[in-house]
Amino acid sequence: MKILKNCRLIPELSGNFNEGLADLVIDGRHIREILKAGSDIYRSVDFVDMKGMTVLPGFFDLHAHLMFKDQDYYASMARSQNEYLIDCIEHAQVYLKHGYTTIRDAGNDFYAGITVRDAINRGIVQGARVITSGKIVSPVAKGNSSFGSLYWEVDDPREMMHVVRTEVAKGVDFVKYMVTGAVLNEGGVPGELITSAEEVKAITSAAESLGTYIAAHCHGNEGIKVAIRNGVRTIEHASYMDEECVELMLQRKDFVATVPTASIAYTLYKELYAGGVLPEFVEKSRLACAQMLKGICMCEEAGVAVGWGTDLDMQMFDKYPGLEFKARSEFGLDNMTILKEATITSAIIAGIADKTGSIEVGKFADLVVIDGNPDEDMTVMNNLPKFVYKEGTLVAQN
Repeated sequence: MKILKNCRLIPELSGNFNEGLADLVIDGRHIREILKAGSDIYRSVDFVDMKGMTVLPGFFDLHAHLMFKDQDYYASMARSQNEYLIDCIEHAQVYLKHGYTTIRDAGNDFYAGITVRDAINRGIVQGARVITSGKIVSPVAKGNSSFGSLYWEVDDPREMMHVVRTEVAKGVDFVKYMVTGAVLNEGGVPGELITSAEEVKAITSAAESLGTYIAAHCHGNEGIKVAIRNGVRTIEHASYMDEECVELMLQRKDFVATVPTASIAYTLYKELYAGGVLPEFVEKSRLACAQMLKGICMCEEAGVAVGWGTDLDMQMFDKYPGLEFKARSEFGLDNMTILKEATITSAIIAGIADKTGSIEVGKFADLVVIDGNPDEDMTVMNNLPKFVYKEGTLVAQN
């Protein structure tokens, strides 16, 4: 058992604890008690003095790709399977350094996400908790060949049950499906609808029958509507939404959420990528980022769950700490909304809010210690956390 003393907690993320500084009592992997600071109940227990620093729940990235080491995607696809797997493990470890204790891998080759997940769960390697899909299921579309054997192409709705059964048999936690074109696929048009309502309905029905769900890659407005109407669980990217999209989500009787990924567009229009970016791409990315954040605001106002995704490669993620926090803040989201999206809301979307996502008795001790008050000043998130705990174990100290 250990105690983190003098923790500054944010009530909205800590079971409404509002008694000043707190002492967190950690027993094994879980939070045993949350006491008002200064309690001497556990005099002989080891403790660490947090000196008033803010302690947040561990962060989520619901749209990660462990396979992306850097921006050289062609080289990434040329790696051997062993190199690919090692890079995925390293990426999962980098996430911990930045305070991310849970990530959802939205597509990988060789079913590497399953191997990384299982190795972490068994304690063979250290890394963020992994929820993973496998191959990306897609209709035949422009640019799919850009990523080697990453895509599983299927055009017949009658084949969807076989595809989902195969993915589930491999051990995936959910299935990723392409509804619109992709930014990084050569010749792909992000807003272009590349599937049909019949195909989307077939794959979501297959997933539901097997106890899982579909995360749908959707940039364009029309694709988002087709996905919502036909049962997908999460709308990935959600770059261009209108009021009708939000209304459709509210009409759904089951759970549906959006997972925007502002970091990618933000890095392009801010020209953070090495080698510079064409002016055309800068302006397109600026508009895309603005539209994405507009969609977030519409969803938040209406009560639609908004998750936290980055879609960043390991190099960019590690080089620019807190980039998703910075992007969402600069486009006008308030600090508390941002912090909830990165933690408790994403835990709800991932289906594990009973285990993590907030600092409460009985939940995992997934904790991120920040030197500063992010609920008042989001710029403190541009620095690495001072300490990161995953399930009660100190996994990073910066």
